[in-house]
Amino acid sequence: FPGGRRPPPLAAATTTLAAATPVCRSGAPTAMSSSVPPPDYKLAAIFLGLGLLTLSVPWLVGGFITLLGVLFIVQTTRVRFVFDDEAFEVKAKPLDNIFSDDAQLVSSGDNFAVGGDNRWRYDSFVNWAFLPSEDLPILVYFKETQTPKDKWEAGPGKWANSEAAMAKGAVPGQVHFFPCIASPKELKKQFEARGCKKIA
Repeated sequence: FPGGRRPPPLAAATTTLAAATPVCRSGAPTAMSSSVPPPDYKLAAIFLGLGLLTLSVPWLVGGFITLLGVLFIVQTTRVRFVFDDEAFEVKAKPLDNIFSDDAQLVSSGDNFAVGGDNRWRYDSFVNWAFLPSEDLPILVYFKETQTPKDKWEAGPGKWANSEAAMAKGAVPGQVHFFPCIASPKELKKQFEARGCKKIA
C-alpha cells in the first residue's frame, strides 16, 4: 500500500452505512445498522516507535520493525472492516482517495492465501479472538467454514486443524489473521452483536 501523508485522527467515529437485519446466534433477527469500526493507529505507532528506538542496535532489526510500523500506518489509513447485514468483509479506500473520510469503499481483492472474496458470512464463524490477548490486541484471529474444505490446511490451518488442536477443543475450519488496525472494542462489539460463534 502507498503512504506518505498524515493519517486521519485516532478517534474517528464509527461509520453507519445502511439499515440491515442480521441473524444473531439465537436465530432471531435483530434490527441493526451496517458498521465500520474506526481505524486504530496504536499498533502502527508501537511498531514505528520501537523500530526507531532500535535502529542502531542492531540496525537490521530496527529497520524491519520500522518498516512494519510504516506498513501498519498505511493499512490503517486504507483498509476498513465492514459488518453488514449478513457478512464480515475486508474493504479498502481507492488509492486516489485514500485520505478522504467519506471515500467510497471498494473490494480489497481476492484473499491472498486461499483465493475468493475477503467476505465471510457470520453463520460460518466457528471462533474468533484477539492475540496474544484482548488486553494486548496485536492480531485478530477468526476461523470459518465458508472457505472450501480442501483449502483449510493452507498456511497455519495445518496446525489449527490438527488432531492435537481438535483434542484441545478446536473446531475445524479455515483460519485467518489480520493486524488489529481497527478499534478492538468496536470489533469485539460487532462480532458479538452479529452472533459470530466463539469458543469459550
